[in-house]
Amino acid sequence: MGFAKYFFGWVCSFICSVLLSQSLLAQHPEENEYGSWLLLCGTAKVNEDWSIPAVGIIRHHHMLDRYGFFFFRTGASYQTGQNSELTGGFALLNSNSYLETNTVANTNQLWLYGEYTLNSKFNDNSFSHRIRFENRRWIGGEAPEVNNRVRYRLQYVRPIQNGFYFKAFDELFLSMDGDIFNQNRVFVGFGRQMSKEIKADIGYFNHKFSNSSDHMIRLSISFFIDLTQKDMALLTD
Repeated sequence: MGFAKYFFGWVCSFICSVLLSQSLLAQHPEENEYGSWLLLCGTAKVNEDWSIPAVGIIRHHHMLDRYGFFFFRTGASYQTGQNSELTGGFALLNSNSYLETNTVANTNQLWLYGEYTLNSKFNDNSFSHRIRFENRRWIGGEAPEVNNRVRYRLQYVRPIQNGFYFKAFDELFLSMDGDIFNQNRVFVGFGRQMSKEIKADIGYFNHKFSNSSDHMIRLSISFFIDLTQKDMALLTD
């Protein structure tokens, strides 16, 4: 029984990898150089049902070179059930657009967002569904633009051993203004739970647009802080 459970889990991992790799192999390797996607995210639990998420991302078009954007997102999350939560908040984005060889346009955006996350588990296989609505506003320009979009992410995680795990996800972005397809993101990699509060993963990240595809190495570090614990409280006289 134990062997069957173990074997089934690895079959799921293999099938997931094959399906996701189909879209990756369809791209031409010379289309883009490998870039980097560095992500630091954390959650602070402030109440039995409430927590504060924070995410920071730095993206480069070349490996740790040629700045693409910096992104910061935060808000508040409410635990609607044992395996689900609602989150709302805002995000700030600063990005560079390379229009010509020596021309760089820098823009800033303010995002308002709301999302719903549902987690499920089958044996040792963890699945996460996330749907998010975003209202994006270009700020600082003469004619501010507004764009709305919806994104859906399906994520799969399978423990291996000694804290290591396999991780993969696919996220589809749909625009509510103009062309429906906005972009698609695929990640396949491995990670390790280094402690109860900290984990990290690294792998291949594909960022697909209508007319281009970016290939990157994605490194993510996640942490969790429980501010409801007594030993985290500040002591006063």
